[in-house]
Amino acid sequence: MHYQSRPLNLTEGAAIFSSVTLSDPKIKVRLDALRMSDSIQSGQWNRAQLLVVASELNPKIAIAKSQLKVAAATKKTAIALPNPTLGLGGEYNLSQTSESPWLWSVSTDWLLDVGLRRDLRIQAADSELQSVRLDYAEALWAVRGELRSALLNYLISTKKVDVLRQLESHQVQLLDIQLQRISHGESSQNDAFQVELELARTRSNLADSTRTLSQSQAQIAEVLGVPVSALQSQSLILDDLMQMTPIDEASLTILRDRALLSRTDLERAVNDYQRSELSLKQAVNDQYPQFSIGPGYSWDHGVKKINFGLSLGLPVFNRNQGPIEEALALREQAGQRAFLVQTKITNEIDSALQSYQLSIKSMQAVIHQHEIAVNLAGQVQQSMMLGAADRSDEITAQVSADIQSLAVLDSVERMQQSFGQLEDALRMPLSGPEVLLDRQVLLQSKNEQ
Repeated sequence: MHYQSRPLNLTEGAAIFSSVTLSDPKIKVRLDALRMSDSIQSGQWNRAQLLVVASELNPKIAIAKSQLKVAAATKKTAIALPNPTLGLGGEYNLSQTSESPWLWSVSTDWLLDVGLRRDLRIQAADSELQSVRLDYAEALWAVRGELRSALLNYLISTKKVDVLRQLESHQVQLLDIQLQRISHGESSQNDAFQVELELARTRSNLADSTRTLSQSQAQIAEVLGVPVSALQSQSLILDDLMQMTPIDEASLTILRDRALLSRTDLERAVNDYQRSELSLKQAVNDQYPQFSIGPGYSWDHGVKKINFGLSLGLPVFNRNQGPIEEALALREQAGQRAFLVQTKITNEIDSALQSYQLSIKSMQAVIHQHEIAVNLAGQVQQSMMLGAADRSDEITAQVSADIQSLAVLDSVERMQQSFGQLEDALRMPLSGPEVLLDRQVLLQSKNEQ
């Protein structure tokens, strides 16, 4: 191989990024491999399809994939046999007068890299590669969580903006009615002030929700690894936004047991412990000397000689006690970390499950309140048609229903956030299109395809 310079061109990189779109060919290839390219022609993207986009374009995922390449190259280094060394020697005999005073020799040194020492080195490289694969899976799950959160914020903010605009319109109408009543002496100025205060509050909330909508769209673009302009003509959907996924005890027990034995970060901790075991074996094996052989050739005044040498390190001053003690301590530390991760998983699952169950109860109560407000608005409208209520009563009831609609959206957001925490604790999607996503194909990096 020959060295090839590849300097970073930030200007070109910025230009390439600004031209990225969701119609990138490699995204289409990945979606086809996962059988998920059916609805993207119409510009509608669900969460699973967006996750596939992130797996191809997100910079964090790209770094994790490059780490896989580094680990694969490290394993190739571990497998490679060490090259021998070649030595050239010469002597000049000052006492020699009749013949050439020069003596020539060639010597080599071959490290005997066989047996347990080589096997342990290869096993350590395999373990490192497995750790990097687990880090890649964890990075992909973290990106999935970021995408889920950003998409949730975007859709909730979209609905909030619609409700707040409707609420603003109703409050403007109510303010006009109050001002007309004041002009006719039928109401006091305080009533108008109260409506104006609520209207100002609504407009402030509308501005906040609009800003959140813009920020969440930017967050989605950042997670996907595309410019915001790539999302302008696309429709982002979340079918299970209002869905309350039931978690029965039997399924939860299975999922909990699986997480307590094979969650990605726990697998990483167990793999670290196994690597510490290999390090200890290597340290114990290093207390024994490593042999080298050195066949050579010399020319001594016309006499050709073949030399054989054998060398080994002498354990005179130590028997590798320090590295062995260090490896023992590191193994104990790795074991404690694995138990710590397992304890953390248990607490995360229990806490997330309790939070999700409470958020469902709260959401059900808020939905019930919203239904009452909507029914009340309908009854007031009927009363107005019968002459038993006026326009002010009708708009006030509609304002109350709008406020309850905002409360429903807040409770849905809290429920979805707690549900996402439960999925994070279990490291498994429990609802939505990701459930049908082929995890092995998704995790397959380009150099493994």
